[in-house]
Amino acid sequence: MTGDEPGILVVALVAFGAGLIRGFTGFGGPAFMLAILTLFFTPVSIVSKILVVDFFASLYLFKLCYRQIDWRATITMLVPTLVFMPLGHWLLIELDPVWMKRAIAMIIAAACVMMLVGFRYRHPMTRSWLVFVGICAGVVFGGTYIALVAVVFILLGPYDKDEGRTLIISWSFFTVLGFALISAVSGTTGVDDVITALPGAATYLLGTWMGSHGFRKSSEKLFRRAAIATLLALSLFNLVS
Repeated sequence: MTGDEPGILVVALVAFGAGLIRGFTGFGGPAFMLAILTLFFTPVSIVSKILVVDFFASLYLFKLCYRQIDWRATITMLVPTLVFMPLGHWLLIELDPVWMKRAIAMIIAAACVMMLVGFRYRHPMTRSWLVFVGICAGVVFGGTYIALVAVVFILLGPYDKDEGRTLIISWSFFTVLGFALISAVSGTTGVDDVITALPGAATYLLGTWMGSHGFRKSSEKLFRRAAIATLLALSLFNLVS
């Protein structure tokens, strides 16, 4: 920690805002919290707490979209993600976290520009592409707890708002479980992290519930604009912070 840590109320408010984003778009909540809270905590210490905060919301969103899941696409992308997550987790400990954060932010920003100019590939991702995306996402997610690499590939595709969001939620749910196991085994997440994160988990879950209700009333255009704006804002923040 830096010695200028925010109080529990501030963390809870940040978690609430992150939960709104997570509930509406299906992603972005952990990245939003990470972008702000790394101003006060080291990445290694805050990732473990964000894991706890996001777990309950991930379970809630998975339950909501369970019946709409494309299991073939989810599993094809999930398996390489889980295999390569330990490599990303090792990089989190060994490499410069600032370098990692900014490199990922540049990639996400470039993808946002592509989406803003209207680029979208015409067909759903093939099995080979799903495996490739899973590998890249596994390394990045294991090192940063940021799922935005997988999100970008999905949003660039021909999926409508329900298909895209459901694939994001189903993939991230199992990825969170895998990350939790790796964190517990490696000792980066412990009982103290769980206790510290519980207040934030409550407000995050509330925000997720409100965001998910907002999604149901949104149009395709509004959803894509919100998703792109979230991605772009997070990437630009991480580039300059």
